[in-house]
Amino acid sequence: MKCPKLLLTAAVACAVSLAGLTASAKTILLVPQDDRPVSLAYTADTAEKAGYTVITPPAYLLSGRDYQGSPDRVWYWVQQNMDRADAAVLSTDTLIYGGLVDSRKHNESLEVLTNRADRLRTLHRTHPNVPIYAFGTIMRTPYASSSGVEPYYYANYGTSIYRISGLQDKMNAGTITPSESAELLALKLSVPTEYLQDWFERRTKNTIINKRLIEDVKDGVFTYFCLGFDDSSRNSQSALEARYLKEDAKGLSEKAYGSFPGADQLALLLIARYHVDDNHLQPRFEALYPLGRAEDTVPSYESQEIGRTIAQHVAAVGGVMTTKQPDILLAVNTPLASTGESGQFSNFGMLKESTTEFMARVAAAHDRGIPIAVLDVYFANGSDNTLMKLLREKDLLYSVASYNGWNTASNTIGFSIAQAVLAPEMSEQDHKDMLSIQYLDNWAYQANVRKNLYRLQEILGDDPSAPASPEVTEEMVAELQEFARKNMGLDPASVTAEFPWGRLFEINAEVSPVPKYPVLLTRAEKQRIAAEKARKEAEEKAKLAAQQGKTSGAPAAAQQPASGDGRSEIVWQPAGQE
Repeated sequence: MKCPKLLLTAAVACAVSLAGLTASAKTILLVPQDDRPVSLAYTADTAEKAGYTVITPPAYLLSGRDYQGSPDRVWYWVQQNMDRADAAVLSTDTLIYGGLVDSRKHNESLEVLTNRADRLRTLHRTHPNVPIYAFGTIMRTPYASSSGVEPYYYANYGTSIYRISGLQDKMNAGTITPSESAELLALKLSVPTEYLQDWFERRTKNTIINKRLIEDVKDGVFTYFCLGFDDSSRNSQSALEARYLKEDAKGLSEKAYGSFPGADQLALLLIARYHVDDNHLQPRFEALYPLGRAEDTVPSYESQEIGRTIAQHVAAVGGVMTTKQPDILLAVNTPLASTGESGQFSNFGMLKESTTEFMARVAAAHDRGIPIAVLDVYFANGSDNTLMKLLREKDLLYSVASYNGWNTASNTIGFSIAQAVLAPEMSEQDHKDMLSIQYLDNWAYQANVRKNLYRLQEILGDDPSAPASPEVTEEMVAELQEFARKNMGLDPASVTAEFPWGRLFEINAEVSPVPKYPVLLTRAEKQRIAAEKARKEAEEKAKLAAQQGKTSGAPAAAQQPASGDGRSEIVWQPAGQE
């Protein structure tokens, strides 16, 4: 077992259930839900760092930024490669619809979708000794969307459709008020009938397919199947459908089936589940919370308390919750009241008593040799700068088993649990690189650099709906490199990143064990250098003029501001962590 040096304490070197076992270079056939880094690169990279061989379909067959996935061609690829696999982790959204986004926008008939779903039974029948870990989603119900990941009409009518679905959910549950009933009628009249029909018909087809997949669980097609709630809320069409599907899943063991918030974390979670099953493990987890609502926190974009979501993820990975002698301590950084967005002003890193006390307990657990998985859910879509400052000050950045603080709370939970389970199989360098990628993505970019880039787009006059310009992309890499140097102790030449889908929402961060990338200068640094050069040139010019004045006997001219009008030049000043 290749345990990180940082985890080799007396308690950790032979941590119950987790130590002394290896991945044995087994091969996992992975069909991701699309080609985003969280779905593909980060997931496959984590598994490979843990010793697994991961095979995936050619990228051009997967759902991407500008194209749909090819479910029939992916299925052919699966057939051709299944004999190479020790286990299969499959996105049913990809195999049936083409991908996660495709599941929201397709116009396939129910007959076509059913035929594709039936292929999974065939796969199990032809390869009975290859365990299949599959995951799908209940179609999300977002408040609004304008990024092309929903049907085109959602940009104009998404908010109304969201509200309609929430009120219909309340009506179904028998909790709707008379005024809400009147609001529901008015909203239905405000949205073109064809749009509502399109949206609800697609959801109906997807729900029928999910029912069919649950039947597959009952018939033993899957070793484990997970149905995630993509972005949801307490009252929504997603919540309504989840209740009906829960009835279909009655009697199923949690060892075979799970359904809980989240989508992007599921592939990695199921890889970790295969690792647990194959090595006959049952890791024990304990959750630690700061002051506040703790396990009763209902995060943004989700429909249930975080304590319940954590317990469901632990069950999905094949673990159990405990209150003593855990194999992994889940350090869950919840807010005092409600979650906000990491880019908001309040996330400037001011020390909070609750976080300080929380981190003292985390450090004490670390000193006792307990592996720590940090679940940073204080904010949505990025890290809590206060927590990260304390992790750095306590020299814990690279001493924890895992860290995640991105997107929704469930995404963070699933990734952090999975990476903590797989971390003992990694070399020290691989473990450090895994953490560095998460810090670059979640902390550096999501919580700090991204908001700078939005401001830069405004300065440059860029269309925010268009792909990021070369200037913005260069600035992103430069700021990440500077952040990595100042806050993570990394050589900036070991860090780079790109916008995989062109948009500013996510990056694909890369870390090399050796320096190999060009080091770029931020706009602020370029302006500082230019100003310094201008100052030196002005000084030399003034010195020369003074010398000439002495020679001629004429007084030297007074130095004028470089701008010629006495006004200060407005410069780019990105915010950063020091």
